[in-house]
Amino acid sequence: MHFLLCSLLSFSLGAAICAFVVYRRQLHWQRETAERLEDSIQTRTFELQVALNELADKNRILEEQNTLDAMSGVRNRAYFDKKIQAELKRSRREQRPLAIVMLDIDHFKQINDNHGHLAGDAVIRGVAQRIQDLLKRSSDYVCRYGGEEFALILPNTDAEGVLALAEQIRHNIAEQPFDTEIGALAVHISAGCFASIAGSEMVSTDFIHAADQALYLAKTSGRNQVKLSMAAVVEATAVAVEGTHDELVN
Repeated sequence: MHFLLCSLLSFSLGAAICAFVVYRRQLHWQRETAERLEDSIQTRTFELQVALNELADKNRILEEQNTLDAMSGVRNRAYFDKKIQAELKRSRREQRPLAIVMLDIDHFKQINDNHGHLAGDAVIRGVAQRIQDLLKRSSDYVCRYGGEEFALILPNTDAEGVLALAEQIRHNIAEQPFDTEIGALAVHISAGCFASIAGSEMVSTDFIHAADQALYLAKTSGRNQVKLSMAAVVEATAVAVEGTHDELVN
């Protein structure tokens, strides 16, 4: 009887030990499986995040390229239209002046006709780069508005400031000929400026139209000039500044 009890006890103990060993092995296997799964998930998550970051970078590059003018390398008309809306709202919100410059290359058709379109393209690129180099603030932008015309957006800039910058650009371009494949070409520009705090009823076309009027006067007055427009000012912030090439347009 005692032997039978011992045998049963030994068998039960052996079975329990076997069951425990099997349980530990299963637990170990489950832990390893869980760890491998977690590692795999982390790896896949990391790879997915890397892929998403690369995609975001490519999208940013594509968006940036979509705002650039292919020929001149500066911002394009679409960017100007979007940017001026944003700066108009900021001017109204912060009650700070916003200035724009409409700038046109004088006698550009003659450059194309007399020297060829490649020379004309070189002049456009040169003028764009010249303007870009003269913009010292990161908030200032030059955009190719169309053809031989450029537009500058100058936040927090009053009439005195925009006139000074436009005259600096005009003088720089007039005094330094542009290198082209047919030789150095003398180039002149005309510019129309407008500066104001954006009133509650003002829209972007008010700024553009006012600067365009000043540009038209610069053209009809003999070109190679800078003019300032006071037209359509709702909140008078622009001040009259007289200079060799500067007049007020009423």
